[in-house]
Amino acid sequence: MPTAMSLSELLNAKCDEYRYLLLDPLKSVPSWNALHLNRLNDVFGNDVLYRVLRPDLAYAPQYCPMVMLLALPGILCNEELLLKSEDYSRDEKLYEKRYICGWISSPLAPEAFAAELAGLCKQVQRENIVPFYEPLRLELLTALNGKNEFSRLISNISQWCWISCSGRMQVLSGTTEGDEWRMKWGTECAQNNVRDIWRLLSAWHKTGGSLPADAAKQAADAWAKSELARLPHKADTVCLALSYLTLPDNITAHPEVLALLEQVASHSDLYLTRLFPTLSDALLQTLIGP
Repeated sequence: MPTAMSLSELLNAKCDEYRYLLLDPLKSVPSWNALHLNRLNDVFGNDVLYRVLRPDLAYAPQYCPMVMLLALPGILCNEELLLKSEDYSRDEKLYEKRYICGWISSPLAPEAFAAELAGLCKQVQRENIVPFYEPLRLELLTALNGKNEFSRLISNISQWCWISCSGRMQVLSGTTEGDEWRMKWGTECAQNNVRDIWRLLSAWHKTGGSLPADAAKQAADAWAKSELARLPHKADTVCLALSYLTLPDNITAHPEVLALLEQVASHSDLYLTRLFPTLSDALLQTLIGP
């Protein structure tokens, strides 16, 4: 859920626990950046960095996530480091890959906490490894499946903070109460199409203005709806989904558009994006609005 508290306030409110910063080396960071793993190692020492051995990357541990211990119980977090990491996370909020995956409070000591995260990658989706900690994936999991069930899954994590795709600070708290975790069908579809949903969010952002607080959920719903048209080209599916998010009218409610969609779906050599301008001027004006 969104919060008005600062990151420092959120983490220091859990001063009786370990506080962590989760980093993903799959997103490259310039070597001169203060948040680069080598720089963090030089400044804070390698005894604060712990590898999360993601099961599907066992062959290449250097690409596995890294947990940085921000503060021991009873110690306040480094304010400068928090500010730098938060600024960086906001700057990359709409990148396909993100380096800053969140700030976490937990009663678990570092090695146990790293093992807990690795284990959770196997528990989110049956028979699949899911890097659930990636900010967009996490946002989709909580937005589509419900925070309560996911909170039960992360019961050993008292607080998980991250920056949403719309640039807002999100906070999720683990709990031992509530229903057992079970991924819903719509949530699973969103996880399987997370890259396309990211493309859609990026295109939506480029149309101008800031994204709404529930942008990830809206994008996932629009993507699922657009896939029903069974268009043969991904760019057309993105275009249709974007229309659901940006146009004042549902374009598929118009017979002329519906006929065009059916025509494109039946011919792999046709593109909706190329044929859309052939619609009548009156209909285009209706769809686009004043």
